[in-house]
Amino acid sequence: MKPPVDTHADRECIQTGVPPVCGPVKGGFKEVWQLAYPVVITMASMSLMGVVDTLFMGFVGTPQQGAVGLGAVLSWTLMSFFNGTITATNTFVAQLYGAKKHRECGPVVWQAFYFALLSLVVVFSVIIPNIRPLVHAIGSTDEVTWHACGYMNVRLAGSVFVFCNFCVVGFLRGIGDTKTPMKVTLFVNVLNVGFTYLLVFGKLGLPALGVPGAALGTVLSQGIASGIYLHLLFRKRTGDRFATRRFYPPMRDLFLRWLKVGVPIGLWWILEMGGFTVFTMFIATLGETQLAGHQIVRQLMHLSFLPGVALSVAALTLVGQYLGAGDPVSAERSARTSIKIAVLIMGSLSLLFVLLRYPIAYLFNRDPAVQDVAANLFFFVVVFQILDALGTVASGAIRGAGDTRWPMVVSLLLSWFFFVPSIFILGKVAGWGIYGAWSGATVYICILGLTMYGRFRGGKWKKMKI
Repeated sequence: MKPPVDTHADRECIQTGVPPVCGPVKGGFKEVWQLAYPVVITMASMSLMGVVDTLFMGFVGTPQQGAVGLGAVLSWTLMSFFNGTITATNTFVAQLYGAKKHRECGPVVWQAFYFALLSLVVVFSVIIPNIRPLVHAIGSTDEVTWHACGYMNVRLAGSVFVFCNFCVVGFLRGIGDTKTPMKVTLFVNVLNVGFTYLLVFGKLGLPALGVPGAALGTVLSQGIASGIYLHLLFRKRTGDRFATRRFYPPMRDLFLRWLKVGVPIGLWWILEMGGFTVFTMFIATLGETQLAGHQIVRQLMHLSFLPGVALSVAALTLVGQYLGAGDPVSAERSARTSIKIAVLIMGSLSLLFVLLRYPIAYLFNRDPAVQDVAANLFFFVVVFQILDALGTVASGAIRGAGDTRWPMVVSLLLSWFFFVPSIFILGKVAGWGIYGAWSGATVYICILGLTMYGRFRGGKWKKMKI
């Protein structure tokens, strides 16, 4: 007896001309979750690197804890354009994989590596030499500035590993392999905890490096991850199927098409991250207590944001693969399933943070003043978290189709003509301080989430070609 066919999916297939689906519905919960849960674990593990740094710095001192948070945000912001652009690899590989053009995936990865090399030139020749003037311009205390610069010098020097990892992980996710990055990240994160502990506190005869030790522990673990990823990319089994072992020079047409999709993503990332960096910079001017409390909530907010990012990756991959296969119905179903799961998870986590706000704050810092600030900020998270989930996954879905320029424009307008001004208007002019700045951030995130979801609902992405 033949297995039953989902009648709803069967009707859709008759209307669209796509063969009917037997068994589990394409784009259903099982398929989405199998892709998403390894990304949740991967990104949670990556975020734990920052959490480990923050925890260790809590035993070193409040200025050091605030400086590591500030340095981490600035470092990621300065790399975000390059990292965001490289994620175009995921979109291209997903669509090629869905179209069963497997051996065209290799050349795409090589173009990503060439862009990464160009990015390194910019980082070492332009960004690193100007770190101190940048941090000094923020207006934080001299002690925080000193420690933040020491942290950033090390982290940015390790950008070579970050860019490499983005190139290979984009390829792996494009072919639907999210478990391998999960395994690699879990392994190197264990190493990161050990490296950071030894280097920060000077154990086993090593010098106690403090803040630079926290950065060096992260960079060393990222370097080991790069070695593993490159081995997986260039091994014979991968090379035979996806043509990754063959050398491809820069290919003008492919590289330009890759940039056409990737550069708007990179600009989108840096515009959005730039807005949040200004946000943190403003908090840094309010004092060490406010900065430390902000940093605690930012780290936990980032953890709760990860399921949304993971489901965004799942939506991007499945939308790309199904559009490449000529199946827009399954592409849309994948995106909608991803959105539902993200809203449920992120909404639940935000409520948990509010209920446990004081124990969480105490875990990170023993100063009662810092704990009070952090506990109050958790209420903002519960307000915007669901709409953040909505917009994050919707944006991933349209990126899977190659719709990247429109989100970039929206991000520019909302980040720099609404979010950034609201920080200073509510935080400084109105005199509401840290709570005014967080109010501006909350409204911005809600508007952005609704806007991205509206773009997805419009359906223009279904007809795009890259």
